[in-house]
Amino acid sequence: MTNSPDNNGVKPRRHRIAAALGVVVALTLVIAVVAGLLTRVPTLQPDAGSQVALNPSQQAQPIAPPPVATLPPAPQPQPVPQQPSSQLITPAQPQLQTTMPLPVQIPAQIQNPTPAQVPVQIPAQIPVPIPAPSQNVQLPPPVATDSQQAWLRFAGPSPATRDRPRIAIVIDDLGLDRARTERAIGLPAAVTMSFLAYAGNLPQQTAAARKNGHELLVHVPMEPLNARIDMGPNGLATGQPKEEVLRRLRWDLERFDGYVGINNHMGSRFTGDAESMGWVVDELKSRGLMFMDSRTIAASLGAKTAAGAGVPYVERDVFLDDDQSAPAVQARLNDLEETAKRKGTAVAIGHPHDATLNALITWLTTLQQKGFVLVPLTDIVKARLGLG
Repeated sequence: MTNSPDNNGVKPRRHRIAAALGVVVALTLVIAVVAGLLTRVPTLQPDAGSQVALNPSQQAQPIAPPPVATLPPAPQPQPVPQQPSSQLITPAQPQLQTTMPLPVQIPAQIQNPTPAQVPVQIPAQIPVPIPAPSQNVQLPPPVATDSQQAWLRFAGPSPATRDRPRIAIVIDDLGLDRARTERAIGLPAAVTMSFLAYAGNLPQQTAAARKNGHELLVHVPMEPLNARIDMGPNGLATGQPKEEVLRRLRWDLERFDGYVGINNHMGSRFTGDAESMGWVVDELKSRGLMFMDSRTIAASLGAKTAAGAGVPYVERDVFLDDDQSAPAVQARLNDLEETAKRKGTAVAIGHPHDATLNALITWLTTLQQKGFVLVPLTDIVKARLGLG
């Protein structure tokens, strides 16, 4: 059987084309309807802050908003003149000087400070306490210079000698017996006075002696050979360490002022010890003082030690009153004259005993007639050291 034209597949193909065209037409109609609807929907007026813009062809008449309460317009900021950044004025606070952040006004004198500009200040009303010196600390002695040697500064005046023999008289052990001390102070001014360091009322007694023109010594107690003899308070002994010797010596030297040096009270053991005497003369040198060796023992090293240290010194020649009887004292005064004639100078030590004071009062008035000159002790020191 052969196919007819209706059965060769042409008719079904036509049907499909017609169906497709129908679908296209239908879609076109739907699109047209939708587009028409869209053109009739009113558009809203955008907010002032909105950033959306509508096509002019799509803008509809705006819908009037309901009435609302109106606020006054915000104040417009005033123009601000150019000022330093530390003094700008913001619109919200027209009277407030500020920056971001608010600056702190700093005085010019401490801007960019240096250490010298920022001292630590202590309030004037709060005094700074001064610590008291410790009693355990030994202060060094004052150091004398050549222009302030105490043995020269406090020396008595030297009379004209005209090459006559010179005699110096030293009265020591003064200060304990006030009445006899006053008698001794009444002797001629050229007589040298030596006050015991442990006597009382020394500033007043020594002031009276200086007022009368006398040269002064400190009579320092030192250890004797006989241990049963009491040398007195603050005496110097060979068994003491250096620190103790100097502590006691410095106590003695602080008892009064205006003196030219020291001489030993007793000391037959102490002056024979080279080391101990070395500590003493070193202290005297630092203070510009002289040393008189009383020579309580022939083996004394006092003068030798002083000479080795460069300390001015002198040695006693005669003791006037080992025997306190009047004839014995007079005999010693005769020995003194002979020594002065032989050596050109002579030094005697006496004590405030009645026999000694009575003999001196008479004898001193005869010196000029005999061709002697009474001088202060420092005059003999200068003569023997070749200083004058």
